[in-house]
Amino acid sequence: MEIKNKQYMFTFEGGGWNTVWAKTKRGAIKAANAEYKDSDTLNVQKGSVHLATESGLKSAMNLFY
Repeated sequence: MEIKNKQYMFTFEGGGWNTVWAKTKRGAIKAANAEYKDSDTLNVQKGSVHLATESGLKSAMNLFY
């Protein structure tokens, strides 16, 4: 059985958030760190990584409106 990719949310130190797709939480942490490794200001808070929910994404997106 193959594990499917899931969407994970995370926050950055100092504010802001984003998502990544991964099979596991550990994989999501690695993916997020790899995506922002060259940034001096976007540092992923490892403890904030969690499985995204529809309500969590909707709530986070409301910050843009």
